[in-house]
Amino acid sequence: MNAPSRDRSTARPGVRRSTGGRPVRGGVAARGWGRWVVLAVLALVTLLVVVGYFTPLLGVRTVRVEGTSKLTEQEVLSAAGVQLGEPMLRVDSEEIGSRLSALPKVAAAKVELSWPSTVRLVVEERLPVAYRVTETGFQLIDAAGVPFDQAPQAPADLPRLEARSQAPDDPAVRGGMAVLTSLPPQVRSEVLAVVADNQRDLRLQLRGDREVHWGDVRDSARKAAILQPLLTRPGRVYDVSSTALPTVGR
Repeated sequence: MNAPSRDRSTARPGVRRSTGGRPVRGGVAARGWGRWVVLAVLALVTLLVVVGYFTPLLGVRTVRVEGTSKLTEQEVLSAAGVQLGEPMLRVDSEEIGSRLSALPKVAAAKVELSWPSTVRLVVEERLPVAYRVTETGFQLIDAAGVPFDQAPQAPADLPRLEARSQAPDDPAVRGGMAVLTSLPPQVRSEVLAVVADNQRDLRLQLRGDREVHWGDVRDSARKAAILQPLLTRPGRVYDVSSTALPTVGR
């Protein structure tokens, strides 16, 4: 009987058998090529990062300003401080947004990077809802009670804010602005002044020598809904401090 033949391929390194029984060479070489491909990809990524971060090849080409009406484009650009040619990867959106938000007329700001080369500066300007008389003139105030601009004269279409405190975070000031902004447009146009000396006793002075006793800021939406039909009744003092028992007095 002849001895069984030995499969020599099993004893040779670097040779593996295919499913059909034929030896397949090059397993070690394939793994070597795989390492080179990985290294080449890493080198390419590193090169792109270096080019993008340290050179102007992927730099800022356009800075677009959006959302302004009172502010000029140049005021926004100067505050943002974005330099043309600055690498896009080095543009700090949060820092730019903070600088824009520091402008008195800006309520909020958003910075967007539009690749490959555009920076969008989107600002939301403060809108005046009242004014305050100060030693330097007429100060415009937004819905949050923040003063942000000066007017040459008393705005005819805005009510006056009367408050002991000049601080926008004063509870009485914030309450007075919350009351004013809760009113429907028809009622708000009748308001001449918001008296916010006391956060628990907010009042509105209306055209026609009329006054509204509002109380505190709680239930402002309900009080505003009650006040609108209540003003159709003849009277001089309208009290909605208690939503359960609104009254009209002469």
